Amino acid sequence: MHLLDLKKDYHVHSNYNDHSPQDLSVERVTRYAETINLDTLAFTEHVRKTSDWIPKYLDDIDRIISLGTKMTIIAGFEAKILKDGTVDVPPEYEGHFLIASFHTKYYNKQDWLFSLKSAISLPYVNVIGHLAPEESFDLSDEELVELSQLLKSNNKTIEVNAKYRRPPMKWLQIFKENNINLHLGSDAHSLTEVGNFNSITSLIEYINN
Repeated sequence: MHLLDLKKDYHVHSNYNDHSPQDLSVERVTRYAETINLDTLAFTEHVRKTSDWIPKYLDDIDRIISLGTKMTIIAGFEAKILKDGTVDVPPEYEGHFLIASFHTKYYNKQDWLFSLKSAISLPYVNVIGHLAPEESFDLSDEELVELSQLLKSNNKTIEVNAKYRRPPMKWLQIFKENNINLHLGSDAHSLTEVGNFNSITSLIEYINN
């Protein structure tokens, strides 16, 4: 397990979705990230199988990279974990950096676990985003250890998410004990949220100590 690096933000949105400010352009996010001295910036825009803006989005990121920057810029997506255990991303973009996240509630622990474990087993999923239990259930220590083993065998990373302050501390303790890969994601939907991990200082300190 690597220490959490505050100069790397692996979960940032732009104006290629319908709920971020229109001025949150790829270029503006990049220039802001430079001013706060990030060295890695991953654009992970919300995607569905029906998304028709993806070529323009990827071209926009390629254009910014071509203009020159000292940062590593990653072009990626955040996709919803579906009930059948698949992820809502067009097949032709499965090779890009991909965060798989729950965006709807299941209200059923076994359905939730099935979908999560299936998503973890998909070779094109890189990261599980803002992971936490639903209000109606939690995972036991034994279930978390089993989940850790699945994450490890599939070489998946768990995101420590600043927007939702996830995963819970108990989950992080078990992930840390089992040497699960962890990294930081601001889940920024506005400029000042990019690279801002102030909301999860206690989680970062626990992992890094």
